[in-house]
Amino acid sequence: MLSFEKNTKLIMYLPEISIPTEEVVEVAGISITNTYILVLILSLGIAALFSLSLRNLRIIPHKVQNFVEWALETLFQFTDSITGSRTKSKEIFPLAATLFFLILSSNLIELVPGVGVIHFIRSPSSDLNFTFALAAFAMAYVNIAALCKLGFFSYSKKFFNFRSPILFFVGILEGLGEFSRIISLTFRLFGNLFAGEVLLMVISYLFAYVMPLPFLFLEVLVSFIQAFIFFSLTVIFYHTATQNEH
Repeated sequence: MLSFEKNTKLIMYLPEISIPTEEVVEVAGISITNTYILVLILSLGIAALFSLSLRNLRIIPHKVQNFVEWALETLFQFTDSITGSRTKSKEIFPLAATLFFLILSSNLIELVPGVGVIHFIRSPSSDLNFTFALAAFAMAYVNIAALCKLGFFSYSKKFFNFRSPILFFVGILEGLGEFSRIISLTFRLFGNLFAGEVLLMVISYLFAYVMPLPFLFLEVLVSFIQAFIFFSLTVIFYHTATQNEH
């Protein structure tokens, strides 16, 4: 009987797990959610970090400048290895790198005590609207950039080719493939981070101190991997979209 009462009390104190985010305030009919506020804070923080660390470059860099330069150089070299073209790398790297740091910081913020537990603080990556917006924006940028680079008629042949029924059907599949990429990027990021946040929430309530540590380290690894996958796929999609078909 006592054991049942303890379990009942524990369940009562567990925070509510829900996919929809919570509205904090409404401005001019626009709902401002808890994840939206955190995204703004993280975006301003990332912009301030890179602006301050790279404003006055030194020949002998300080620690922050050295770390930022190392991170950017590593990502840029990886971009080069995918595209095989320095020109293409310069075209897609600003967007891909921005997405990488924003997603990474959004993923890691869930490890801060109170995030996910306090009802009005939630990791942006566990918000389906956030992950969908990033995926849709990335794919829109890739297709618009490819359209500008290859020209309207050259690029449209990828989706509208009437030379044969087979090529017409392939064009339809290509169009569906663009939408499937948005869905894939959206749910891959959302699923992994939402599940991780729920897992950390439950484990932290069941076991207070030592037990959650392995899960915290695992979540750090997952956070980096998911940000890196999003970065890599954005570069790959741009590289394939801007290739001239023979």
